[in-house]
Order: sequence, then C-alpha cells, then structure tokens
Amino acid sequence: MFGKTKQVLTRIGAFTLAVAAPAVFAAEGDVVGGKGIDLTPLTNSVNFGSVLTGIMAVAGSLIVLYAGSAGVRWILRMVRGA
Repeated sequence: MFGKTKQVLTRIGAFTLAVAAPAVFAAEGDVVGGKGIDLTPLTNSVNFGSVLTGIMAVAGSLIVLYAGSAGVRWILRMVRGA
C-alpha cells in the first residue's frame, strides 16, 4: 500500500524538480541588478602562489609515501625470495 504511494510521490517530486529547476536558472538578468555578482574583492584577496605551493607540497608528500611503500614491498619480496 505505502510502496505504491511512495513511488507516485517520488515521480511527482522528480517531475516538479525537473520543471522548476530550469525556471530558476532562466530568470531575468535584472533580478540581480543586471550586472551579476561582483566577486572581485574575494578573488583579489586570494594569493594563488601560496595555494599552488601548498598543493605541490601535498602532492610531493603523497609521492614520497607511495615510493616508500613500494620500496618496502620490493625489499620484503627480495627477503622472502632469498
């Protein structure tokens, strides 16, 4: 009894979402003032040089960990094979 009702409500919800979502994104440009949102103060305060350095440091750490674990596995195989 409730299974069929749940299926119907799920279909109605999916249909409503499919119809309403494009309407939200197709709104007139004048809703926000016609210019859009100005994110200049936010993007000017981010120093992408330090962000890139951090990403490279994390990547380097992951490479060192992977190489270390691969080396340990290789050494263990050599010891077991001897």
